[in-house]
Amino acid sequence: MKVLFVGNSHTFFNDMPQIFKNICAEKGKDVEVGMLAHPGVTYGWHYKQFTDLRFALMWGGYDYVVMQQAAHSPCPAKEETLEDGGKIIELARKFGVTPIQTMPWAEKRDPDHQKGMYDIYNTLSEKYDVKLTVAGNVFEDVFYNYPDIDMYWKDGEHASPYGSYTIAMSVFAAIFGESVKGLKPNSFETYKEGFKNVLDKEEAFYALDPEKAAILQELVDKHEFGK
Repeated sequence: MKVLFVGNSHTFFNDMPQIFKNICAEKGKDVEVGMLAHPGVTYGWHYKQFTDLRFALMWGGYDYVVMQQAAHSPCPAKEETLEDGGKIIELARKFGVTPIQTMPWAEKRDPDHQKGMYDIYNTLSEKYDVKLTVAGNVFEDVFYNYPDIDMYWKDGEHASPYGSYTIAMSVFAAIFGESVKGLKPNSFETYKEGFKNVLDKEEAFYALDPEKAAILQELVDKHEFGK
């Protein structure tokens, strides 16, 4: 199986697609990943860069495309997201690629923004019959009920290693329909004091606190499967 991640810095932070691949490997899934992600870009930007997107979807042999819209700054309007997201969804399906929409998470400073995200992406899901991940749902649950788990990088918008681990688990649950309970609490980080790109795989390795990781696994299952 091959999975393409299309998005922005919320997609590439902490090498999240690689975390997803590691989860798949631990679960016995042979999965390859690819990524088209640039800082601060929207669905409209990706669609305008039509050659890259078209080539990846037409010739990349991907089974799924996991979509991540810019949800903070810039934050496209609902109508823009529905229009441009719909174009990418239809393009993916044209080439036999199944779209998966990431449910974004609110900024740490503005948790009420999550309500607006639910409105936009639930509407997108209904309009285009596209599956949503539960990433934003888990971020919200953690914010109100497990404040000792910091899901955010220091800017309060991008994901911490715990946040990226949650995003990756949410993608796994959405695609495979399987529980994520019992996973080893390992992740990857690509920043120390500030975001950076490490060039050593050992340097990128980051072990999560087992108790916190287990809570996140429980929450992904809760929001994905209702248990």
